Amino acid sequence: MSKSSLNKFTTVLGLAAGAANFLGSIGVINHTVAGTVNSFAIAMLGYLVQQPAADEQSQAPQPQPQK
Repeated sequence: MSKSSLNKFTTVLGLAAGAANFLGSIGVINHTVAGTVNSFAIAMLGYLVQQPAADEQSQAPQPQPQK
């Protein structure tokens, strides 16, 4: 997944978690539903933030020149 797509997806998940938490706290949606949506979104965020973007190159250590 590209870095741009990864950023957009994590933003949407963060907004979903925040909205579910807020709506559940003011009683617009059931607390159980809010907790489930919030937990799922946070679990997905935890997974995605550990994934390297496809357009990012890994930083392998460079060999030191011999003298």
